[in-house]
Amino acid sequence: MLLPLAELWPVLVKSTPTLRPEMASTADAPSDPALNALRLSESRYRRLFETARDGILLLNSETAQIEDVNPYLIELLGYSHAEFLGKKLWEVGPFADRAECKEMFAELQARGYVRYEDLPLKTKAGAIVPVEFVSNAYDCEGIKVIQCNIRNITERKQMEDQVRQMAFYDALTKLPNRRLLNDRLNQAMAAAKRNNCYGVMMFLDLDNFKLLNDAHGHSVGDLLLIEAADRLKSCVREMDTVARFGGDEFVVMIGDLDTDKAAARSQAEFVARKIRTALAIPYVLKVQCEGTAETIIEHQCTASIGVALFGKHETSQDNVLRWADTAMYQAKELGCNLIQVYDSTA
Repeated sequence: MLLPLAELWPVLVKSTPTLRPEMASTADAPSDPALNALRLSESRYRRLFETARDGILLLNSETAQIEDVNPYLIELLGYSHAEFLGKKLWEVGPFADRAECKEMFAELQARGYVRYEDLPLKTKAGAIVPVEFVSNAYDCEGIKVIQCNIRNITERKQMEDQVRQMAFYDALTKLPNRRLLNDRLNQAMAAAKRNNCYGVMMFLDLDNFKLLNDAHGHSVGDLLLIEAADRLKSCVREMDTVARFGGDEFVVMIGDLDTDKAAARSQAEFVARKIRTALAIPYVLKVQCEGTAETIIEHQCTASIGVALFGKHETSQDNVLRWADTAMYQAKELGCNLIQVYDSTA
């Protein structure tokens, strides 16, 4: 929740009474309790306004002209107080999308409240800052004022991205993990059925990977897994999915193949051969240990690939995964660096 300054500052700036000249002598008297209380209140609210760690922007409710901004908003967006003051909201850089700002202001005038949970604002330096933007309109002793509270949510979004990365992506290769793969497989199967076409699931196991781990350690093996992931991504379209299933096993899922099963199989086998060729190129791994010179390790590592089509007929995700896994182990048993296609009616 934003700080409840919306209930405080507009009252101060718009409805603080102006002392009449005939009251000046009384007003100047330090013993006047009412005036002392008013000054104390003004000092407190001004301090809240100036030290708040949310941006605060005060608008004229009729003209949308900016009447005041607090120091935090100036610091956040890089514009000076003078560059804000007296300008209409859409005349200042961060809000320069005139049509959108006018629409926002019209909604605020009509409803008295506008909220954007993730609004990108451009700083004077050109950087984009995501903010939570909340505007409220208030009647303060007959005067309508608007306060906009603007909270920088950069850190919150970074934390959300980190949580999502941990939940859905492999920490080493940055590829989708099993959880995200299952979600994408569900979508791909639904699309294949809807479009009356085929998709393909490929299971890949790296041959001779254990030899590298045993000889040089897991850190070197990790370098090869990262390189293998990059090679796999280069073999497919951006819309396709390459995932790490665990250990030295990877999954490639491709949708939107032909409506004819034989043609779809041919397309799948073409991609599988492309992948097999890419993964068979010798890996040149650069290892840098602390206090030692860089070492170059070259390793030959092929892949056994199992291919399973899915599409027109009803089946489960578990079946598709099992078919591809079965075909991969058949390729392993037949001598490695091979492609096997599971024969199903899907």
